[in-house]
Amino acid sequence: MDQNRHFKHRATLPAIISFLIAALALLAYGISNYRAQTTLPHGSSQSTVGIGLDQRQTAVRLERLQQNGVSFVYLQATTGKRKFDRSYLTFRTKLKGSRLAYGTRVKVDSRQSARSQVKYLEEKAGSQLGSLPVLLDAGSSDPSAADLTCLIQMSQLLLKQRRTVMVRADSKYAKLFPKGCEFLSTDRKTPSQLKYCFWQYSTKGRVSGMTGLKWPVTMYAYMGTSQQYEQKYGRLTQ
Repeated sequence: MDQNRHFKHRATLPAIISFLIAALALLAYGISNYRAQTTLPHGSSQSTVGIGLDQRQTAVRLERLQQNGVSFVYLQATTGKRKFDRSYLTFRTKLKGSRLAYGTRVKVDSRQSARSQVKYLEEKAGSQLGSLPVLLDAGSSDPSAADLTCLIQMSQLLLKQRRTVMVRADSKYAKLFPKGCEFLSTDRKTPSQLKYCFWQYSTKGRVSGMTGLKWPVTMYAYMGTSQQYEQKYGRLTQ
């Protein structure tokens, strides 16, 4: 009797070990495959998506981006009136030969005047700021009173130049901003298409097939339909 039980345990142990090895292999494959996929908004596989690019990403090949479903990029330009991202002009030149739409991102510093920051942007980036709205970002969707004032003033100045403008701010502040100003959401949940133009849905994203793109990547999605996107910003790359 004892011999039979001992025999059964001997036969079962290798099977258990084999099962665990197989399970771990499947888990590792799943994690690897997940990491290799493009990060998309929750509940959507058909969104028009884009990424943020700055001087950390100079090795990225733009043609590979459009081959892997990215339709637009936001280029980091200025921070306040003292810092200009050295990759901005290089990326902009390369984008002329691609189908990717682009926009200009500005980090707003409320310690400096709105007018001086807009002037600095003009001096460094020139007049070609892309077909997407100029993105004004003070670092939070619920900005301080000083940040909010600076965002409002800068959006007014840029709109007077007949530019399209988008601010990173909760839509509850919409009445404080000039007519025509768009809003960027950073909520975890899918935002309202009636209140927001774009959605920054991840700051830890990935793009499939991109070896030169340093992780983490900021991911954006257009909140309208693909037809609306094409009418405003050009043909999709997908």
